[in-house]
Amino acid sequence: MSIFDRIILTLYTLLMAVAAVLIIIVSINMVPLDQFVAFATRIPGRWEYTVGGAVLLLVSVRLFVANWWSNSGSADLTIESEHDGVIHVSENALEDYIASFSNEVYGVHGAKVHVKMEDQKLSVRINASIEPGINIPDTTDEVRRTVVKNIRKVVGIDVSDVALYCKHIKAKE
Repeated sequence: MSIFDRIILTLYTLLMAVAAVLIIIVSINMVPLDQFVAFATRIPGRWEYTVGGAVLLLVSVRLFVANWWSNSGSADLTIESEHDGVIHVSENALEDYIASFSNEVYGVHGAKVHVKMEDQKLSVRINASIEPGINIPDTTDEVRRTVVKNIRKVVGIDVSDVALYCKHIKAKE
């Protein structure tokens, strides 16, 4: 879910909480029902309430669409093989697997991985921290070799690109 959708959801949740509090207040007679009805009868013909209702409707539709059609990271990668048929592997599973053995390379820690499938080849982006004193080109080559070897062995597909981005140069905590 994008940050925009999270902000909308937060505002929508607050609005629904206010509506729930109003219902509770009216139901326990803290505000007499006739005063609430008198307020509700002033709504017709007021453009402010029409705009508020339209915004609420648009927010509801946006959240509904975001809920049902969002790509929340649980997408599957489809691998087609002549011998094995069609295999589906979760992006999250591959990302977690690659992060686990990337963190085992000496000097690499805190790896976060993003994978993308293009033409039956995997493209891998790794964001990780590197310890001080580590030779970054040698470490990058070792991570690249490890990713290519393990993905080929376990999943049976080729890796077209492995990009290692060093987000920090700091010791493991």
